[in-house]
Amino acid sequence: MVNKPLDLVSTVISPLLFLLLAAGGVCAAEGDQVEPPAEEGARIEAPAAEGSAGELTAEPDPQLMVELNPVPAEYDRHVESLEQKGGSLGYSFLSRDGNAGRALEYGFLESSRSGGLFYRHMEKESNLELDGFYLNENDYHGDLLLDYRGDYRLHLRTESLYHNLDREILFSPEFRTGRADPPPPTAADPDPDPLALYRPVQDPMAEYGVSVVQDRADFRYRLHNYPLHVNLGYWRYQKEGTMQQRFADVAFEGPQNWIRAEARSVDQQIQQGRFGLDAHLGPVDLLYDLKYRHFEDKLPTPVFSPYEARNDLGGNPEQLGGGQQHNDNPDSRFVSHTLKLHTSLDGGLVAGGSYSIEQRENLSQLSDTTGIRHAKSYLRSAAGDLVYTPSREYSLFLKYRRQELDHGYRNTLLSTNFADPVQVVKPPIDTTKDILIASVAYKPRPDLSLVGEFRAEFLKRNNVSELPAPTSWALPENSFTRAGSLALYYRPIKGLRSSAHYSYAATDNPSYGASSEQRREGKLLGTYSRSNSWGVTAHAVLRHEKNDEVEHFLIFPLDPLTYTPYPPTSRDRRTENSNIGIWFVPIPKLTVGGNYAYLRTKGDGGSGGSLYHGLRRQ
Repeated sequence: MVNKPLDLVSTVISPLLFLLLAAGGVCAAEGDQVEPPAEEGARIEAPAAEGSAGELTAEPDPQLMVELNPVPAEYDRHVESLEQKGGSLGYSFLSRDGNAGRALEYGFLESSRSGGLFYRHMEKESNLELDGFYLNENDYHGDLLLDYRGDYRLHLRTESLYHNLDREILFSPEFRTGRADPPPPTAADPDPDPLALYRPVQDPMAEYGVSVVQDRADFRYRLHNYPLHVNLGYWRYQKEGTMQQRFADVAFEGPQNWIRAEARSVDQQIQQGRFGLDAHLGPVDLLYDLKYRHFEDKLPTPVFSPYEARNDLGGNPEQLGGGQQHNDNPDSRFVSHTLKLHTSLDGGLVAGGSYSIEQRENLSQLSDTTGIRHAKSYLRSAAGDLVYTPSREYSLFLKYRRQELDHGYRNTLLSTNFADPVQVVKPPIDTTKDILIASVAYKPRPDLSLVGEFRAEFLKRNNVSELPAPTSWALPENSFTRAGSLALYYRPIKGLRSSAHYSYAATDNPSYGASSEQRREGKLLGTYSRSNSWGVTAHAVLRHEKNDEVEHFLIFPLDPLTYTPYPPTSRDRRTENSNIGIWFVPIPKLTVGGNYAYLRTKGDGGSGGSLYHGLRRQ
């Protein structure tokens, strides 16, 4: 468990909050009321009256005063300030019996002092809100929101919780079973032991848990009356404590196999910075967003010694024994750029588009394995939307999505844990996916709506082959999916709602055996309620999935490893799901209800089937 010193400054309100509380006070102090500007020539006197003899005579009061620049109404509006404040003090008592972490998964298992406070001050041009609560050194939160004239907006938040983790018990007792490489008889040992030992090593009794702290700061600046916003953000996530680490030194070869459980310290941190701009540029709105995230494991990678030396099926040395690193949490870095553009959202024709690129980089610190540090993956995404509403009855939608996953160049993987340090691994799969969606909505009457949709998905892969291989994956290079759906929504009378939905999908070259080559689904739903006194709900779902191209491979021989294609088999699966429920309110604040459900699954081709029906009352 994590025990922190009970320091009010570091646990109740973070230092970040203290700094910005001071800044908030300065901003609020500057929020004096703005007086209307005194403008020259605001009042003009009317000319004097002309006498009968043509001479000008002075006209006494009253004089006509003409006001050319009236004072804006917002300067005369009087807004009263609002101030609220309060707090609480207390003590939290907690008693424990047995494994209390199972009963309270998220919570610190100790009694402690507690307290909270809140303060709100709202004026015409500035708002300040402060809220916080402290339960113990591992469970608290604080929130500060400051707004000045809408031009400056600052939001700070800190929060912490405690997560109790389980301590798993390994199998017992140890046992012996066969091994893939039994030693041959020799003159010294004519009858060698053909069995291998499997032995658990249990960690001592302990309580495991981690404290999770999140700090967040968001700042938004508006360029006064210009339609431009600048957004800045910072987020920190920190996890500290201890956990149970379970790992194994197990193989089908060798005389001994170990399964171990040990205590492992946790000290991890994620930091993220964000910069964004959004602006209204005449007919279009533009948005740009930049994110940078860094993950760091502050503790070294665990090392266990000694691992058992292992041979291959031919008895040749393959894996070396001794000390080895295991269960690494590699450091990583993430950078993303996003650009969005869309037209006005209140017209009959709305268009929008976006493009983003993300980069993930592995920053592993392993010392016995090289070739993975600075490995990068790139994800590029593009999207386009077009919405056309010619009348109140019709709406047309067209969407396009494209995603490219590129794992970049991979260095040769070298490991000192093997007799041959050069390790051949399968490269990751690079994919390109294109999705096109077209839909139409028709609403002839207020109580009736029809929605139709067509979806096409194109998927392309590389580093694949027809047969599994050490350097490729047994997956189709191209897949094409066509899907269509039709939905009806009908509300004939008050309190009654009904809907019907039918969808169909067909796929060329399904990716996996569990994927569907053809899929049909129908849904019916009806609900009725009367004056919040009683109601009925019923729904039914019928689904049929089929795949006639389930591939299988025979592995023979094992050394060298060889795959032989087996004739494809078929898979057929049908699902029926229905439910009906009724509820009523006999007296205020009391609801009585009952449900009946029927579930049936039937499968051919090795998927099996099941049947379930049940009645529930509440």
